[in-house]
Amino acid sequence: QLPRRRPEVAFTRGHEEVKFRDVTLYLVERRMGKSRRNFLSNLARSKGFLCVCVCVFGSTDVTHVVSEGNAAQELWSWLEEQGFREMHDKHVLHISWFTESMSAGRPVPVQTRHYIQEISECGSSSRVEEILNDERYRTMKLFSSVFGVGLKTAESWFCRGLRTFEQVLSEPSIRLNRMQTAGFLFYEDISKPVSRTEASALKIIVEEAVICVNPSATVSITGGFRR
Repeated sequence: QLPRRRPEVAFTRGHEEVKFRDVTLYLVERRMGKSRRNFLSNLARSKGFLCVCVCVFGSTDVTHVVSEGNAAQELWSWLEEQGFREMHDKHVLHISWFTESMSAGRPVPVQTRHYIQEISECGSSSRVEEILNDERYRTMKLFSSVFGVGLKTAESWFCRGLRTFEQVLSEPSIRLNRMQTAGFLFYEDISKPVSRTEASALKIIVEEAVICVNPSATVSITGGFRR
């Protein structure tokens, strides 16, 4: 078994000052080529960035992995081979982010376009995965899925330390209003999408009532047919 080795600074040409200590770059040599990678690494270092060369095992210090021309599945497999087992805390970005950062002389904020390109090349987005795995996000999404529960109420329950429906329903200090009671009581039914057939049947009932009031009125079905 090969021994673990610390990341090495990639091909230094002096002792440039590191200006951005919270950003550590790793440029993927695969498809990019060794010469281009060396050139871009030295360019980044001249701008004050720290670039590392992960020779055997991926470094936990790496924050931004920059890729160029790699297919998603191939890139992910290659990164795993290099030791990048935990990718949720790293940005895996398209070369365009690197180019923009070099032009600006600083790390530019990662924008939606970078994540879209990240998903296209890498099969997923590290930032999206981070959000989806966030406990607050998952709990807020769960609570607000109940009819009658808004974001303010969901946040209040979260701040009390509640994480599940069972905890909410068993908490003596919580008094549900009529809508929330119905929301929990009929949660499974309300959560199911309404079919086109059901929506059309409901339209006929509503249409008959509306025409009684205003014969010239028209009724149209809109939205996603949810109850």
